[in-house]
Amino acid sequence: MRNRLSCLKLSIGIGIISISSGLFADTVVYVSESGDRKIAVYSLDESSGELARISEVEFEGAPGCLAVNKARTKLHASIRTIPAFESLSVSPEDGSLQKLASRPAQGSAAYIYLDATENWLLSACYGEGLVAVSRVTNGAVAGDPQSILNVGKKAHCIQTDPANRFAFCPQPVDLNQIVQMKFDAEEGVLTSNEPAAMKAGEGDGPRHLQFHRNGKWVYAVNEQGKSVTLCDYDAEAGNLSMRQTVSTVPESWDKSEGSCADIEISADGRFVYASNRGHNSLAMFSINEADGTLTSLGQAATGEIPRSFNLIEGGENFVVAAGQKSNDLTVYRRDSESGLLTKLKTYDCGKSPAWVVGVKLPDTE
Repeated sequence: MRNRLSCLKLSIGIGIISISSGLFADTVVYVSESGDRKIAVYSLDESSGELARISEVEFEGAPGCLAVNKARTKLHASIRTIPAFESLSVSPEDGSLQKLASRPAQGSAAYIYLDATENWLLSACYGEGLVAVSRVTNGAVAGDPQSILNVGKKAHCIQTDPANRFAFCPQPVDLNQIVQMKFDAEEGVLTSNEPAAMKAGEGDGPRHLQFHRNGKWVYAVNEQGKSVTLCDYDAEAGNLSMRQTVSTVPESWDKSEGSCADIEISADGRFVYASNRGHNSLAMFSINEADGTLTSLGQAATGEIPRSFNLIEGGENFVVAAGQKSNDLTVYRRDSESGLLTKLKTYDCGKSPAWVVGVKLPDTE
């Protein structure tokens, strides 16, 4: 932890309020408090796992998904109720946010994602069934979306592959598939691939996905199926194929209840975590390093309706999960060897936390 100067400032005109002072941890956690139309900034003490709210930024609409650049100097937010994309600068001193630019979105983006070049912000609009690409200039979204593709109902997530040549969009409920697209990173254009989608298992409803660091495996969390599916990835063709599906809830749980939301893979590629809404837990899985198959490690209890959670940067020793209905944040210590989560403490936060992401601040010394 670096000893930073205390600060206490109030600047409502630019939508920034700093509400705590003193020592700041090197790691901060950003939370989209959609019900209060704010992004809250928390410091995380990596020795104890303690969270402390240090500042917040107010918006005209409700923030949702957040995306942070690799340098940890810029943050982008989907403002879902306007709809718009907001770009903000990150202070290297305390992680506080300063508004840079606001630009129109093609719809209410449930998910945003920076491509590998960080010249493009990809987005998926659930209600409109659209995916799009917006230009990023000097760290801020610039102009209207320049490439828009209609993929059909409930576009819930979008990510590129490690080579930045293809993009994928899970669609739960009706279409029950993962859309497969080509991505031109020079022009910022999405086009349909062949085949145009990978059909999911009956009743699964893929919602979010993550690529394994080896680039060969993709893990999708299934909203309706309360499960995670392992897919093999053909990097030449840009195609996915299902190989294994494992439940995120205990056998005793009534699978007509609840739904899954988010998924993450540990940086070492050994563990997968997924959030269970209704069961109110994080499912934990180990990854077989030889073939990518999953083995359940059980569940860790969360607040009510854990829509979003994050493995915090800087060793991933901590996980923070947001209870969207209980309006709280639960902090866990993560055992990097076993993959298991141990609950440390739950903190009240603003209304309807929709997204959480932890950032290791760059070293300023």
